Amino acid sequence: MSNYEIRNDDDLKLWFRIKSIEKKIDKLGPMYSKGFDWIKWESLEEESAMYVSQLSIYKNVVQEVLSRYD
Repeated sequence: MSNYEIRNDDDLKLWFRIKSIEKKIDKLGPMYSKGFDWIKWESLEEESAMYVSQLSIYKNVVQEVLSRYD
């Protein structure tokens, strides 16, 4: 499981959502095992990435990069 920098209440809410998704991924069992649900895994990974990208630390990075091209 990954750790993320929590800067505010919104980040904390996102962190809990991310951790919940990571637990669901863990419950899928080992990758490449018989019956592993790759579609569910991919869906959970996409959902997790969506929440991680909303963390303030990454929003700030994006804003900084975009400001260079204004």
